Amino acid sequence: MEDFAIKETTPNIPALNGSMLPGTAFDIVEQMDFLFVKVFNARGFIAFDGPYIANPQVVVNPYVVVKVGRYMVATKYLKPSLDCAETFAFKEEQINSDEEVEILLKDGAAITIGKVSLLISDAIRRDSVGTSFAPCWYALKDRNGRNTNMEVNLTYWMGTQADAEFASSWHSDSAVDTCCIPFTRSKQYHSPNLCYLRVSVNEAVLRGNNGNGAKIYVKATLGDVAKKTKVSNNVNPKWDEIILFVVAEPFHGSLVLTVKVQPNGERSVIIGRCTVPMENVQKREDNAPVVSDWYNLVGPEGMVGKLHMGISLEGGYHVFDEPIHYSSDFRPTANSRIPTIGVLHLGILNAAGLRVMKLMENRTDAYCVAKYGSRWVRTRTILDSVAPQWNEQFSWPVYELCTVLCIAVFDNCHLHGGPEAPHQQIGKIRIRLSTLEVNRVYTFSYPLAVTRYSKVKKMGEIQLAVRLSSSTSLINRLRTYSQPLLPKMQCSSTLSEFKLDKLRNEAASLIVLSLTRDEPPLRKDVISYMLDVGVETWSLEKVIANYDRVRMVVISFLDWFESIRNWKLTMIFVYASLLLAILFPNMLLPIIFLVLIGAWLWRYRKRPRLPPDMHITLTGIVINSRDDQLRVIRRMQTALGELATLGEKVESLLSWQDGLGTSVFFVVFVFLCVAAFCITYAIGCRHPIHRIISISYLKNFLDRMPTRTDSMF
Repeated sequence: MEDFAIKETTPNIPALNGSMLPGTAFDIVEQMDFLFVKVFNARGFIAFDGPYIANPQVVVNPYVVVKVGRYMVATKYLKPSLDCAETFAFKEEQINSDEEVEILLKDGAAITIGKVSLLISDAIRRDSVGTSFAPCWYALKDRNGRNTNMEVNLTYWMGTQADAEFASSWHSDSAVDTCCIPFTRSKQYHSPNLCYLRVSVNEAVLRGNNGNGAKIYVKATLGDVAKKTKVSNNVNPKWDEIILFVVAEPFHGSLVLTVKVQPNGERSVIIGRCTVPMENVQKREDNAPVVSDWYNLVGPEGMVGKLHMGISLEGGYHVFDEPIHYSSDFRPTANSRIPTIGVLHLGILNAAGLRVMKLMENRTDAYCVAKYGSRWVRTRTILDSVAPQWNEQFSWPVYELCTVLCIAVFDNCHLHGGPEAPHQQIGKIRIRLSTLEVNRVYTFSYPLAVTRYSKVKKMGEIQLAVRLSSSTSLINRLRTYSQPLLPKMQCSSTLSEFKLDKLRNEAASLIVLSLTRDEPPLRKDVISYMLDVGVETWSLEKVIANYDRVRMVVISFLDWFESIRNWKLTMIFVYASLLLAILFPNMLLPIIFLVLIGAWLWRYRKRPRLPPDMHITLTGIVINSRDDQLRVIRRMQTALGELATLGEKVESLLSWQDGLGTSVFFVVFVFLCVAAFCITYAIGCRHPIHRIISISYLKNFLDRMPTRTDSMF
């Protein structure tokens, strides 16, 4: 039986031993020492890009080769009077300090025309990433050891992964051809700023007899996305329908509205068309009324009528690109003035026991991708290793605690399978921020698992260091629990779940279109896996998983009652409360509060110290099928999952998994208990405004409670 438990580790990181990487804030990763060699240019010859010329002063297609131990890497062709700076990083544990750095100047025929050797022990250690060393000119000698007039301009030093040159340099543990270096480097990406485009199609007035009372509808097209309204059978049709698109900044292009008529049994015929440039669309950040206008419909023979519409960019909504229960951001598109409540630090240390992904080559080239909010990060690719060491640290600003950090591991197939080869999934984990204690460093080894042939298969483990630091006062963090999770505009004008799923897929497509243009590109299959594209599809296993979640919630409450029935010693407080309820029946409400307070205090002693384990039984295999056939079953599956989520949130109030949220609820019940003891009249005689807590505040608080959806994948 494979072990899928999360294990606590003790890595040698500065945050735990009190040290710090020199001159940086890198304190939750292990220090890795590198020898950096930065080559700028060479002189003393005439660089020529062309056929061979019999002239000793002319070098055809010159380039520099850096050789350290068993590693040898070449620069690009040198250009005359142009610095072609390239940096190479050699891991210290892979080289010998007694060795030399050989710098070779070669021509296009790979003939060495000059070289110089430098001692590694003479390399200066750079303690601060803000400092830099001026390059020096080193004289080259020919193959016979005689001095030449040629010189190479370079600098070399000892540093760590916190060095400013590290991200853009060639690495000895990612040794590939020069053309493939960009596809192995660490990189940061940013999702485009997304916004909803709202098109309210009201009615149309058509000239003459264009409609003929047939089926008339409007087709709205924006880029590659087209949507239709329902059909109207009137000569001057009315729809009163809202169409939503997802658009990305900058808002270019045009929205095309086409009015079509569909005679019985025939193809649709275009009546008229109007084009609205995106630059002219109204921008709305609140519930202000949308300005409606009449737009001219132009047909093959000129203007054929008018179309009444209201078009606006909805900046008050948050555009979801992830499932809501896994979302890493809830801020509205137009409001960037929300203050931060902390900073999330992630240290991706290493992986162990990875499976061989390329069976033909018998190798694994692993890299990590992490996403929080609109920012993505990617580590460098470690070649041919089932135990890669990354030791890279990243940070994100935090605006909401009820958010999820997603980390996944992939096998880089670009290096051997070509640019079209899909990157294989090794595993994915999620960490909910509300379950983290502030300013505590969590160092755990998380299992990586994927589903293969209807079974869960462990692919290895990844070791992470996570810290949520915050200088914000406790009052400000508590205040977020009373505020709506979604933007105000989204709470007042809600969207159906089916429509949200469609819009989320549109948002994912725009993110794919943007991030695949970067260098190196973030692949479509990687983005889809991180964003859980297609997670709303129906599967029998997912229904069973949601059923198991409901059953686990019910069983936890039944076990509690079973402990009472069996007169266990741990339930002595409950027995005392039942005795008080019998002796003082008029104090029933305060006694109920006392029972809950006792349960909270009892569970505090056994509060969880580790993140929630992965629930293998809560994993569903997605079965693709026609959407129209399984829509009803999907709704039943979703309803079952929402019921399980609600029960798990209520159960989380007593579990101390979200320490801050449980503490707030505990204090509230203490005050309620005191108030109930002090008030002598029955609660039913009070004014209605004093009977219950405001439902909106209770709902906002309950929405932030953790559930077992974080343990599903």
